Amino acid sequence: MIITIKIGGSLADKETGGLVEDVKKLIKEHKLVIVHGGGPQINEISRKLGKEPTIVKSPSGFKSRFTDKETMDITIMAMAGKVNKNIVALLRKNQIPAIGLTGLDGRTIIAERKDKIVAVENGKKRILRGDYSGKIKEVNGALLKLIIDNGYLPVVAPIGISLENEPVNLDGDRAAAHIAKAVNADVFVSLTDVPGLIIDGKLVRNISRHEAEEVLEKVEGGMRKKIFAALEALSLGIKTVIICSGLEKNPISSALELKVGTIIK
Repeated sequence: MIITIKIGGSLADKETGGLVEDVKKLIKEHKLVIVHGGGPQINEISRKLGKEPTIVKSPSGFKSRFTDKETMDITIMAMAGKVNKNIVALLRKNQIPAIGLTGLDGRTIIAERKDKIVAVENGKKRILRGDYSGKIKEVNGALLKLIIDNGYLPVVAPIGISLENEPVNLDGDRAAAHIAKAVNADVFVSLTDVPGLIIDGKLVRNISRHEAEEVLEKVEGGMRKKIFAALEALSLGIKTVIICSGLEKNPISSALELKVGTIIK
């Protein structure tokens, strides 16, 4: 089985020993790809450097980071430098053959740079220029499969390369969905710091694609992006997406056994 695992940035600085042990066990029988986030770490480093992060809301209601040139540099520092290498070091410490890379390396993730984005502020639209975020166009699945087929575990930071060969900031959840497609993953497991999709205080265990589309308008924040990425993964041909907590014991194995989280098909 090929499994794409997205690790949210909210998990990167937390105790995830159960997750590491689970990966160590699973990689003996399955092929894995890890994609990670890093929003909190970008914010932390940005503030230490005296630059307050700019988070904007799109006309469709999604929140995202306005990534100017300086923020792009900070994103590379946080994602490729801190988060990616800390994850790889932790996996290597546990005898897991991890290889860290970004979408820049080997042109793993090619994306079209947006340059300008439309933000809604106080009910009014405004255009922000000089953005370095990207829309994914292609994933180099052959490179990732080469790494996987030779017994290694790729750990991918969601920084892409533009058509003009510039680094661009990518949404980690959507990058994971496209990577799942590129490696022909059987399942996409999205790990976060909550049990799954919560509606009216209750965990939703199973939800259809159609139901997820309806729920999308009712959820906010990070979960909204995860549901959107799950729908994108399904549209790309992934059969099953599971959103669950990465803080549980054996979180991936439990998800694959459909014991935890929200299962979207």
